[in-house]
Amino acid sequence: MNTTKKLFELVGVIIPLCIMTSTASYAQPANKAQAVNPSYEIASPEYSKLAAEALTYLTSMDIDKWVSMMSDDVEFNFPDGDVGTRTKLTGKKAVADWWNNWKKTSGVKSMTFEKHVEIPVNSKEANPSTGLAGVSVICYYSNNMDINGTPVRLRMNFSAHFNKDKKIDRYYTYYDRTKIVQAMGSNILEKKN
Repeated sequence: MNTTKKLFELVGVIIPLCIMTSTASYAQPANKAQAVNPSYEIASPEYSKLAAEALTYLTSMDIDKWVSMMSDDVEFNFPDGDVGTRTKLTGKKAVADWWNNWKKTSGVKSMTFEKHVEIPVNSKEANPSTGLAGVSVICYYSNNMDINGTPVRLRMNFSAHFNKDKKIDRYYTYYDRTKIVQAMGSNILEKKN
């Protein structure tokens, strides 16, 4: 009986050690290779500065300077849908007209662009979502707005794609518009019949 008790004690020590050793080998692989995607690389920080400058013009509501950083064939995609269903403005004039009208009619008194991060990425192949290769800057930031006296603070994500002339030819925006719609009292992107 003493031998059986000692055997159970030994098994009680060996099994937890085997489990810990097995778990440790999964938790920390011997080969610590980094993930590499040959289709992408970090782009020049110059593009980060350009993207931040553009958003500074937008949030200060200097629409003319903001649009001057865009190509003639720019597309601006709002965050109100998915690929193919979201509201899209096509062409520099359409973007300028829409945003100048928004500036006059939205009730937005001020916006500030802060706590921003820009990540410049060069896609060597066409991105499956946009169909474009080349440099994009993924930017996320806090936008503090005064809409008709109501403070609205949102974390926003913009992706700006640059053409070979370093002009923005695509904007893709991602943020929850709920607080903006509530503060404005209407959904300015809603299609009217």
